Amino acid sequence: MLTSREIARALQGCWMLFRNRPEGMRYLDLSIEGFWRSFSVVFLLVPLFVVSSFSERRLVLDETNVLSENFPEGTYWLAQFTSLGLDWIALPILLAGLAGPLGIQKGYVPFVVARNWSSLLVAAPYVLVGLLYLGGLIAPGIMVLLSLVILVVMIWYRFLIARIALQAAVGTAIGIVVLDVVLSLLIGELAGRLWGL
Repeated sequence: MLTSREIARALQGCWMLFRNRPEGMRYLDLSIEGFWRSFSVVFLLVPLFVVSSFSERRLVLDETNVLSENFPEGTYWLAQFTSLGLDWIALPILLAGLAGPLGIQKGYVPFVVARNWSSLLVAAPYVLVGLLYLGGLIAPGIMVLLSLVILVVMIWYRFLIARIALQAAVGTAIGIVVLDVVLSLLIGELAGRLWGL
């Protein structure tokens, strides 16, 4: 079970990484135990993920004029949570096999720890935009635009994490971020098709 002190310290470190301050890594538990504990962050992400999923659901309804009673609730939520679970473990598993050939073995554990914890900071602005949309304070087009802006900033943030945690060259860091994004898109698409969406 993650402690409030551990969460606060990790978030402080992640915020420092967002500001391109490598010393933020010192606030994260980079031990093997800390590596496995960082996967527990997914339980903190679930409420944020649910809010974002509700806003995506509302966007689909608004943009397609599908009646809410005709919306495939069960399959939608199965697809969303399947996607979350697979996305959470796919990159760490793939990178475990690629770490040797890429020469990033030493940075693998710190990178995964930082990636897992930073997911809370990545999710927060999406939740804020989702809440504004669900509350009727912004239009669908504004929500999509803001989400794209957030995506660009978060891709940059992931790049900083890859550079700092892996101590990797620019090309390697870019490649890992692209791999992360492509994997997420593929998993989302496959999860939707798996459940018939």
